[in-house]
Amino acid sequence: MATSSIFHTVQLNTPEKAEAFVAALEASVNDPWVRRNNRRHTVETDPAVIKKIMENNKKNRENVK
Repeated sequence: MATSSIFHTVQLNTPEKAEAFVAALEASVNDPWVRRNNRRHTVETDPAVIKKIMENNKKNRENVK
C-alpha cells in the first residue's frame, strides 16, 4: 500500500538533513500534485474522504478472502 511509507521512522542526524526534510515538506504543501503518465492527480487531504477510502479498501480486502 502506498501510504505505508508514512509510518517509517525518519532519522535526521545532521542539520543539512533536517533542512532538506523541511524543504521537501514545504515543497509538497506548495505543489501537492503527483505526475504520472503525463496526467495530473490531486492529493486528497480531507480526513473524512480519506477515512471513507480506507474503509472501502478494508471492505474490499475482506471480500477477497
